[in-house]
Amino acid sequence: MIIVKFVYLSQAVLTFRDSMIYSLYMNFSENLKNIRKEKKLSQQELADKLNVAQSTVGMWESGQRTPKIEELDRLAKTLKITVTRLLGQKHVEITKNSVLIDGEKIDITELNATDVDGIVEYINYMKSKKGTHPKAPPPKMGAGAKKVLIIDDEQEICEMLYSFLVPHNYKVFLAFNGQMGLEYFEEVKPDIVLLDLKMPDIDGVEVLKIIRKVSEVPIVIITGHPEEVSEIHLTGLKIEGYIEKPISLKAVLNSLKHIVGE
Repeated sequence: MIIVKFVYLSQAVLTFRDSMIYSLYMNFSENLKNIRKEKKLSQQELADKLNVAQSTVGMWESGQRTPKIEELDRLAKTLKITVTRLLGQKHVEITKNSVLIDGEKIDITELNATDVDGIVEYINYMKSKKGTHPKAPPPKMGAGAKKVLIIDDEQEICEMLYSFLVPHNYKVFLAFNGQMGLEYFEEVKPDIVLLDLKMPDIDGVEVLKIIRKVSEVPIVIITGHPEEVSEIHLTGLKIEGYIEKPISLKAVLNSLKHIVGE
């Protein structure tokens, strides 16, 4: 697990945060539950300390919702632990001109917004190979890379699409439920949205309705039930098309190229 501490939030790091934050929370739900129990706190007691609803803590612990950076900091302070303990073991600190991995400084004076995704991909590759080094880091992302927001509660699908699309020069942002998707939509201002229909909090049709009130951004539906797409057309809500589950990566890439280019 990799923990990122943002000391200097340049535009490059903000872009990195938005695209990668959810991939850093894989053990968060279980860790939070265990730590809360260690502190002998009920969900309601923790919620009262944080001034949030008990359901919010419940969603954090079930993985249905992930806290933002500022919420995570407040949660760690309330529990009197480090963010590192909440999220994992390895500590990565990004400052204006350097990256520190477990305290070891790596010079990145020429870092720009497109390099950050490559750094993370490189780290993930090394993790998957248990410490071995790839022959070369991932290719540098072009300055004009299109932003793709994926809203889907199936984390495996999100991570598969992220791993596939980033090397094809797309900036990929992940949201695991409708509420997160709407928050990210406002922050990220994506060039295209891949939207799942069946989600536990706000379903895809409602997300589509809310987005269409403020934007005509291209939206492609992800669904295991193509018949539902006809119902969307009947409502008059504009979509660019749909991709049927199980997802074909080639179909996703072709759709992106056709709609927003490479």
